[in-house]
Amino acid sequence: MVRTSRLVLLGFFILASAGASAASAQAGAARSIGEASKRVERARADLATAVQRIEVEPPRNADLDAALAAVEALKVALDAGASFETEDLEYAKLVLAARKQLRTQREYVDERRAKVHIHEYRRRIDGALAPLNERMAKLGQGDPGSKAMDDARAAVDALVKLAEEGRPLKSQDPKFSTYLTEVEATLARHRKTLDERWLQLSAQKQRGLLDESRKTLASSLTEVGKAWSDEKFAATDKAVAALQKQLEEGRPLEAQDKAYRAEAEKARAEVTQARRRMDELVAQAGVSRVKVELEPAHEELRASAKALRVKRPAPEQLSEAKTAAFVVRKLVDKYEPQAARSQAIGQYLAEVKNTLVEVEVALQVRTLDAARAEVVQALRNVEKRSVTAEQFEEAKTAMVVLEKTLETVHVKNPAISPVAADARQLLRDGRATMERRRYEVDLQQQRAKVDEARKNAVALVTQVQKETPSEAQLQAAENAVKQIGVVLEAGAALVKKDRDYALYAKESKERMAELNDRITRRKIVLAAADARVQLASRLAATKEKLEVAKAISATDAEVEAASKSVDEIMQMFETHAALERQDASYAASAERSRADWLKMVEALEFAKQARALRRLTGEALDVAGKAAASAASSADLRKRRALYTSAAEKLKACQDEGARMVKENAGLAAVDVLVDGVPTQPQDVMAQCAQKAEALQAPLKRVDVELRFQEGQRKAYDAAKAHLSKGRKKEALSQLNDCIAEGRILENRYPDFKAQKFDIGGASMSMLELVQVCAKERKALQPSP
Repeated sequence: MVRTSRLVLLGFFILASAGASAASAQAGAARSIGEASKRVERARADLATAVQRIEVEPPRNADLDAALAAVEALKVALDAGASFETEDLEYAKLVLAARKQLRTQREYVDERRAKVHIHEYRRRIDGALAPLNERMAKLGQGDPGSKAMDDARAAVDALVKLAEEGRPLKSQDPKFSTYLTEVEATLARHRKTLDERWLQLSAQKQRGLLDESRKTLASSLTEVGKAWSDEKFAATDKAVAALQKQLEEGRPLEAQDKAYRAEAEKARAEVTQARRRMDELVAQAGVSRVKVELEPAHEELRASAKALRVKRPAPEQLSEAKTAAFVVRKLVDKYEPQAARSQAIGQYLAEVKNTLVEVEVALQVRTLDAARAEVVQALRNVEKRSVTAEQFEEAKTAMVVLEKTLETVHVKNPAISPVAADARQLLRDGRATMERRRYEVDLQQQRAKVDEARKNAVALVTQVQKETPSEAQLQAAENAVKQIGVVLEAGAALVKKDRDYALYAKESKERMAELNDRITRRKIVLAAADARVQLASRLAATKEKLEVAKAISATDAEVEAASKSVDEIMQMFETHAALERQDASYAASAERSRADWLKMVEALEFAKQARALRRLTGEALDVAGKAAASAASSADLRKRRALYTSAAEKLKACQDEGARMVKENAGLAAVDVLVDGVPTQPQDVMAQCAQKAEALQAPLKRVDVELRFQEGQRKAYDAAKAHLSKGRKKEALSQLNDCIAEGRILENRYPDFKAQKFDIGGASMSMLELVQVCAKERKALQPSP
């Protein structure tokens, strides 16, 4: 077989790449009627085979996919030859038959695929329906719990979704349609059962909660009726509210459960009675009871109101007023429910509230003034030239405090309204001031950040231009340039707000592009220098490996190492292909190196052929000699024959393959081959192979005859004797007949060995003698006529 050189492959690759675009345009169309006919016939045969594979039950998914692909392949083949249908009658007949096959077998494939999908859907539905039925059966036993109900409902929803996914398949199989309808009916029953069970459990639970609330209310009413106290009144009021809330929560159940509706009506009547009884108890207690606790605090509040009317009350007076207002507010809130039930209590609480509002308003005005003062001072700090982030935060916090304070004051009170209006105006002005100053400070800081990033990037880029930089230095320079973009992106919002900064940002981006270009040019120069060094080093190393591969004692590993090294040079050319377009000096160096590499390719190809010739001749001769020597000393006939056969095959290959290689490449005739450590011409080695092959014929034939004798005639004789020793005459007679037949075959096939003596259980006997012995013993076993 002629081996294609790498130069031919390289040339083919160049020509193929040049015409790739032209060939791709006609990749799908047939070029002749003959080609179109072959494609259609091949596609029809493939489709028939694929359809046959899906006829089994059930078909495999891989076979179904293959059948669908075969259908598409036949359609593509028909489309590829569409232009020839009107040019050739025979081809038109072929296409007509193929289109009929395409239509019928496409329908069959679609039907089989649909049945498989239906079977899979039914299996999935059955697998989910069985545990659902078991779960639904358990729900009717005792209290299943909310988790079991939720799990059952989730299982029903999942199965409904699965049935919805299989709904399009109903039209393809009536049985599946009926099955799916039954499943949907079962799911509807399960859903209804769940609703009814949930309603039953919910009504039962709600009745229990309602009973507990009713008992609590009855107990509270009993206690407050024995002896009045605010705590008992509050507990009873809380019990009424709890029972009312419980009734509201259970209202949806009243329309669905009659028993629960009756209980709810009783509870509502009890709520009405409880409220009427509480009104009666409040009227009996009267306003005097409220004054006992509230009037002392009211006196303290009136004293605080008088103290707050001065222009500048003492801090202690302000604190006392706050405490008094707090105490009175809590007491008023405490008796507010009773005021709704007693007009006298309500009038008394109204008087207390008037004093309370006066004190609270006075305190709120002073609190509002203090918050405004804090905002004014914070805004003055923000207006300073060297404002800090902490001062911005202080101003922001002060305005939040003022805003929250405004939310707590009585803004509709005439005493507070003007102050509150001033505070709101101060907030608006303060926010505007903050926004303006924040913009000014942000712009100043942004320009400073960009300047710093540009300065750092210029320094690092300048550094990599002056010396041979490391990878880390180049990366640092690139990162520094990127940092300019990061900083600019952070201030992108300022571009639309400030024209001067927009021009500055544009100039900074242009500077970034310039710096990136300088880094790129520097990297190309460095990469080109490094590539030249690598290429030169690889060429030198490859030359050394080629010299080793061409040596007479070169091994397969050394030749492979040289081949790998040559391939690595090609990979280096491909890896650095872009550098040839970017750097002229590297392009010139690569061109010279490529010429050297082509010579190395030729040398490597010859070294490979020389190595193959030495392996087929000299090494084969040595291996065959060792095998023949091992065969001669082996007592195992099978092993001896295998060794002789192997030696003969290697010697035959030495002659035939060696001669073929020398004929295909005349230069190989001058290659030296090692034979017993002595360089020898290939023709002389092949002559030695022929001589040794001739000498092996006799011992190979001898061992073949002996093996046939031992495993045929002698084996049958030994088996006959074994049968006779056990009295099995019929079996012994059959083996004796085989002994005689095998002996006659050997006698006719190998007449030269008729008198050859062979070992038979310690004795020696020829094949003819053994035939006579078997015939004699057979005669003794045959019945007399």
